[in-house]
Amino acid sequence: MTLPRSTPSAQGVDATGILDLVDSVEREHLGLHSLMVVRHGHVVAEGWWRPYAADRVHLAYSLSKTVTATAVGFLVQEGRLALDDRVLDHFPDLDRDAVAPGWDDVRVRHCLSMTVGHEEDAWSHVFDRMSGNDFDTTGDWVPRVFATTPTQPPGSVFAYNQVATYVLALIVRRLTGDGISEYLHPRLLVPLGVQELIPWHRDPTGRELGFTGSHLTTETIASIAQLYLDRGVWQGRRLLSEKWVEEATRAFGPLNEDPGADEDWRRGYGYSFWMQRFGFRGDGAYGQFLVVLPDHDTVVAVTAEQERMQSTLDALWRHLVPAIGGAGSQAADAALAERLAGLQIPALTGEALGPDYAEFNRSSASDLASDYTAVSVTREGPGHVLGLSRKGEWVRVPVAHGAWREGEMVAGGARLPVVSSGGWVDEDTFRAEVIAIETPHRFRVEARLRSADADLTWRMVPLTGYDPMWLSTRWT
Repeated sequence: MTLPRSTPSAQGVDATGILDLVDSVEREHLGLHSLMVVRHGHVVAEGWWRPYAADRVHLAYSLSKTVTATAVGFLVQEGRLALDDRVLDHFPDLDRDAVAPGWDDVRVRHCLSMTVGHEEDAWSHVFDRMSGNDFDTTGDWVPRVFATTPTQPPGSVFAYNQVATYVLALIVRRLTGDGISEYLHPRLLVPLGVQELIPWHRDPTGRELGFTGSHLTTETIASIAQLYLDRGVWQGRRLLSEKWVEEATRAFGPLNEDPGADEDWRRGYGYSFWMQRFGFRGDGAYGQFLVVLPDHDTVVAVTAEQERMQSTLDALWRHLVPAIGGAGSQAADAALAERLAGLQIPALTGEALGPDYAEFNRSSASDLASDYTAVSVTREGPGHVLGLSRKGEWVRVPVAHGAWREGEMVAGGARLPVVSSGGWVDEDTFRAEVIAIETPHRFRVEARLRSADADLTWRMVPLTGYDPMWLSTRWT
């Protein structure tokens, strides 16, 4: 822990507002995994829905863009990169005949602000995120990136675009000889109290994706937010230039014209920061948030698995913002602390005995990757071992009855930390839930003796694809 701790009332926050926020989150089933509120530089509320915990990293999805942009900010202040650099000048080895028209005038600031000139996300032309097939190759995605044609002049149109931040990640590596995490380690991570490198999803050549894939603790998210709130100063020490922070956190270029965008996605975009009703934020799919409220001297960090991210922002505006500046009370502080300490995702249980061993075929209702063809359930002590047949290899997952049990899925040269719970719910049915605990995601297995089949279904399908192993950052 590097941020100092305090109580809500000591920092001018009415804890009843945060209690109402937590109640709203649970009542509306928003799927939060963690919440941290920081006022005047002090953590005034923090909670994790067990089995998620303070020391676990969590896949941040597109919140990774903010981390990548911060690396760019350090390069700019060191004079190693300029916002008006032509992107192509950083790729002198590219075959210019294979570069699509329109890239000649794309600058670094266009990649930061999603104004490259593409009218839609160009990433589908580089990699089919739901297949996973490209990860089995050693192919280089760079030529494919520059083969995508910007159809409008750079700076003239906004399109949320993974390609833009992937290019920035490539530039960081080319200029530093290191990945984003290695470059940021002495400049950002160590000052924030983070000693480890950031686990990150990578392309086939081992480079961080940049636009997604970073895994961060809740406090690291809050600390980065606090750095931007304090305009580049961390606990009295300047890390990042104020000029960078000022430019990065204001709207640049055209607004998001997507008719399906929610309100807080239509207020402008800076350098990997969204503008919003109050302040600005970085965010990632399924509800990962780094929220900065300058007028309230407050930041908020959230991790989650949810379908509509606007719902979390609405809850913050409805409950938290009005509580900032309130009188509060010690009694309310104590009630909030007790509530936050008791947060949990209920573990599955099962009272039936069931057989010592059973095996099941995959059902047609399953949406895990088709490589998972069968399920086995083996009694082991007071719990069970869930077997998942993947490409002819059995992946073993320990399952506890009425509690979350730690384990690992090991397959295809990868290791994925998981926690699992479940049991026989009646004489016919075994049910288990498996959480990929360093990510937002979980899947359920429901196996039936009578039909000898099993459903393997995601709660929400990861953007990495249908195979849980593609969520791993531990590859051999």
